[in-house]
Amino acid sequence: MGKRILLLEKERNLAHFLSLELQKEQYRVDQVEEGQKALSMALQTNYDLILLNAHLGGMTAQDFADKLSRTKSASVIMVLDHREELQGQIETIQRFAVSYIYKPVIIENLVARISAIFRGRDFIDQHCSQMKVPTSYRNLRMDVEHHTVYRGEEMIALTRREYDLLATLMGSKKVLTREQLLESVWKYESAIETNIVDVYIRYLRSKLDVKGQKSYIKTVRGVGYTMQE
Repeated sequence: MGKRILLLEKERNLAHFLSLELQKEQYRVDQVEEGQKALSMALQTNYDLILLNAHLGGMTAQDFADKLSRTKSASVIMVLDHREELQGQIETIQRFAVSYIYKPVIIENLVARISAIFRGRDFIDQHCSQMKVPTSYRNLRMDVEHHTVYRGEEMIALTRREYDLLATLMGSKKVLTREQLLESVWKYESAIETNIVDVYIRYLRSKLDVKGQKSYIKTVRGVGYTMQE
């Protein structure tokens, strides 16, 4: 059965076109125009990808992601909007979305990007399900089936990219270089800089670490990162 996509697009003609083209690729698409309704649907349904505008009318894409993360962790979000609408927001968008794409949309580029996202996700999910090492470290626990992470009894709201990075680190028995992490977590973005790994390590530490306690992620100078003692 095809992957399920929630498409939140206020331009009706574009939404209809994208929906038809994605269905041709065997994706199941639910199309909606209003942010609050989309949020309600996303809370009730496990979508493989949520494709939405940066500005939804009444809320932003970040508002949407923040509200969703209070109940669901590691949702896969992709932002679609005009270049001028996204100017100055890219760093913020990268905090909650796995990717973004500009309008006007070249459908072949969008389909290729979505396909690559799913390949990367499927690789990491399969790796997690087959891990022989425990999906826990200290008092961190990863629920692979539901893509959620807990510190003790508290659920930590992670973006899908943060979750994938954490899963990769927890699933490795060795130190991983930045290049290895890029290959596993960002494999479909050929032009991305290696410093994005350091940026996301900081994001993860800001959510996982407790002040006054040792960080969950260890930096091995000159090599990379690990979660092994």
